[in-house]
Amino acid sequence: MDSRQVSVAEANRGPLAGSILLAVIVGALLPVIALTQISLLVPVLMLGGIMAAYLGARSGWIPVGVLAVASGVSTGFLMGGTITLVLLVASIAPSAVVVLGARSKRPFFEQMNAGVIAFIGALVAATLVAYTAYGGRMIARFVDVLRAEYNRMPDATLQPMVEWMNAMLPVAGTAREQAMTVASFRAQLSGVLDLMQQTYAQMIPGALLSGAILSGVLSVFWANWTMARRGMATNESFVGMSGWTLPPQLTLGAVGLWAVGLLLMGTGRANGTTIYMTISQAVGAAFAVQALCALNRRMLRADRPLRRRRLLIGLLAVAGLLLRGVGAALAYVGVASALFGSHGAIRRWMQNRPMDPPDDDNSDQ
Repeated sequence: MDSRQVSVAEANRGPLAGSILLAVIVGALLPVIALTQISLLVPVLMLGGIMAAYLGARSGWIPVGVLAVASGVSTGFLMGGTITLVLLVASIAPSAVVVLGARSKRPFFEQMNAGVIAFIGALVAATLVAYTAYGGRMIARFVDVLRAEYNRMPDATLQPMVEWMNAMLPVAGTAREQAMTVASFRAQLSGVLDLMQQTYAQMIPGALLSGAILSGVLSVFWANWTMARRGMATNESFVGMSGWTLPPQLTLGAVGLWAVGLLLMGTGRANGTTIYMTISQAVGAAFAVQALCALNRRMLRADRPLRRRRLLIGLLAVAGLLLRGVGAALAYVGVASALFGSHGAIRRWMQNRPMDPPDDDNSDQ
């Protein structure tokens, strides 16, 4: 065999072997990561789908299959068959749309639309599966699963979290007579879960929907960025963040939808608050992405180094996911950018608006 052929074969085996190992690790951790995200009431990223899109673009379908099997086994062992099916449908299934789009080099924003729709559609399908299995007790069932999962965790796993909370309480200005222990943390957590069941019912739909939107965006971006790094993308199939803007129609529609949700909450309807929170989180996710892209364009025009731009965008993205105040601030900045920025809906409308005819004092003569 030619030495060049050997080196190519070894190069292909390397990424594939590494991708399979990564798939096994992520698949094993996937149910714990999902539960942690939901328990924090942050946008629930479909990490399995995002990772599957990356692995499919990097190494083909084999590691995607390994990821599905590993996550299925892990979730089935921890939570049972129904939750396994829900997780696989919501997280792994839509990645096939993303991988096919990236490998076929479809126009980037067509891929983005298809990816977001695929993740939202998969979330709806997974919700139907859960509703069929659990009926109206989906949230209560989730709280029971969450409580059982935390009770199953060994003390050593919770100890770093307890130490972090003991360190942060004085910073937050909260005094305690005795330091928190793992036992007291478990007791408080159980009480919090009981009290927060209603909050979960209001917040989880929005956390899931906003997470699906962000998962579609991230998976399409990461898959095509991976293809571009390998020299397998085109200028049409991959567009960097500096080229992303919300279309004017989508911007105005999102603002209008948010206003409708606000009105529904104001009417005092039984589900008004849940509807508003769901709409608000979904719309906020879209506008937060717009804010990050606008910031990236501004830093690019200021000739900031690439590493600095990536670091700042990454830190803001993580902070926006974990800290509600940062996420809200990003959403408001995104609204302003999408409406009044250089590519904003209002700016475009003003530029395309037909000019009034000039006054002519002699027009009647």
